[in-house]
Amino acid sequence: MKTILVVGGTNIDDVIFLDQDLPLDGKTNAAYSARMIGGGGANVAISLQILGKIFQNPPEVTLCTKLGQNAETPQILHDLAAGGIKTLDMFAPYSTTSAHNTVIAHKQGRSILRLGAFNHAAPAIPPEEQLALKAAVARADLVFVQTKHPRIAMMAAAWAAEKNIPVVVDFSNKECPDSLLDYAGFALLPAEFRFSGMAQDSGEKALLDHVAARVPYAAISDASKATLRSAAGQYAHIPSSTVETKDSLGAGDLRDAAFCFFLLRDNAPDTALRKANIIASLSCEYYGREWADALGERLQSFPEFADDLAPDTPAISVNDLANG
Repeated sequence: MKTILVVGGTNIDDVIFLDQDLPLDGKTNAAYSARMIGGGGANVAISLQILGKIFQNPPEVTLCTKLGQNAETPQILHDLAAGGIKTLDMFAPYSTTSAHNTVIAHKQGRSILRLGAFNHAAPAIPPEEQLALKAAVARADLVFVQTKHPRIAMMAAAWAAEKNIPVVVDFSNKECPDSLLDYAGFALLPAEFRFSGMAQDSGEKALLDHVAARVPYAAISDASKATLRSAAGQYAHIPSSTVETKDSLGAGDLRDAAFCFFLLRDNAPDTALRKANIIASLSCEYYGREWADALGERLQSFPEFADDLAPDTPAISVNDLANG
């Protein structure tokens, strides 16, 4: 069993999906709504466990995150543990709280309403939690870093690079310093991301040039478009899939999880990225994590997965792992 350490955020999300534009006034009916565990780190950890069950090769997953003390914290820990995910909270239990978001997705885009601003600078990380993170890094076969918590991200990536453990970084938070590039073996970036030292109107090629100068393998994703990637300085496009989108919330996190899953299993980054693109695209045809119910069967029609799935690959119920 392979071991993956996931570093990233954990939220509590109340999600409402409309199949129309957001009305300026009046009432409307929601196509789908749910309260779920969200945040980039938690989404990746949960997705890794779902993929492990679908492909009958579950990894051991530890989530290093910020939980703190919410009324919902015991339920979050219970649900993650029920899904086989170990949780390491990097802050003293009563010093912080998890973000609680309301997400409204509609035809024109989405709105994320946060209760309070996120403070990246405080509080201090206790020394004992730093030691626990260092031990978790040492046990890992791969470390995935989502940059919502820059200090934790830097520590985990630096310790992993020191031990020659593969580091995959999703650069999604502009608060994260450029120095994290020096520890990443693989960098995943959304097309709209720009580092602080870059012109904000620069294009994707400039972004990839910036990253490829310091990271051996980098990929820039833009919804269902082909992914622009650099491997040892050589640029190419990795295909994606076009689908009829119902809900793209969390698709980027699922792509991250699938990339890590197949990279660790097969050690072939381009193959891992192609498979991750397909899986992330298909998930957009479903609300929430309902993709877990259908993914195994859907993937049997893709030749890329011919050797991955048994004919009797079971569906994974969203009432089981996908909601936890």
